[in-house]
Amino acid sequence: MAYRIDTSGSEAEGQSFRYEREATVVLVGCGGTGGFLAEAVCRLLIGRKSQLYLVDMDRVETHNVARQAFDRSEVGHFKAEVLARRLSRRFGREIGYSVLPYDRELHAQVFDRHRSRINLIIGCVDNAAARRAIAETLKVPIGGHSYPYAEGSVWWLDCGNGRNSGQILLGNVTRPEELRGAFVPQSGLCRALPAPSLQRPDLLEAPPAPEPRLDCAEAVAEGDQGASINQVVAAIAASFVEKLLTGTCTWMASYFDLDDGTLRCMEVDPKTVASIAGLHTNAIAPPTKGG
Repeated sequence: MAYRIDTSGSEAEGQSFRYEREATVVLVGCGGTGGFLAEAVCRLLIGRKSQLYLVDMDRVETHNVARQAFDRSEVGHFKAEVLARRLSRRFGREIGYSVLPYDRELHAQVFDRHRSRINLIIGCVDNAAARRAIAETLKVPIGGHSYPYAEGSVWWLDCGNGRNSGQILLGNVTRPEELRGAFVPQSGLCRALPAPSLQRPDLLEAPPAPEPRLDCAEAVAEGDQGASINQVVAAIAASFVEKLLTGTCTWMASYFDLDDGTLRCMEVDPKTVASIAGLHTNAIAPPTKGG
């Protein structure tokens, strides 16, 4: 049985709300993958009531021009600002941006479960510290009345890659116990999935770094990344966003390898989620009465 993701949770609960917006999207990281994905998301939001924000503290450098979504005239300017202004002109919409490091207390205040059907944070970052900061967004403190959103109402789409392979992971809860009753078998809907940090805990662990880390453009120049890897990651991630917007997403993760020519998409499945959470399948997808 193929389960469909219900990002608002209202459909799974048999309720119906009229939202002010279809989506509120915060994209963190505007470099190799993020720059290409920002434009793809803009196109997907055409004709939809939505908000889009870009977050990146880095400036455009000369070596970014050949491999990222920037040109020579933009060298020295903040990546988030450059993209926001350019895409705003191109698509005739307001796009917010921030040149500060991502911080839940500052940037997640735009999310509101009662105003947007989809609250989505997209991570296009390449280090554990940035992913840990994004993961904190999903952890609403008990009694956190200052937060305009509730536990599980913000979804995290994480994009990551190596030289010629990568993964895109989707989820909204960081604690296994929050996955109890996530699936509604009688309606074929799923209201919760393990966050990328729960699917792949290693993403939050910083590997040893004996040498200075290269950014995406430098890595491509050195041969540590394929020249087209970022566009591939952005394209697959955009497909996730498209399916979320149309309410047809049945994927929780995608893995690809350009050297082997493979793409594997993991369907939203109670057994897979139960295995990740360390819970019984019946706890994840309670059987219907008489079933």
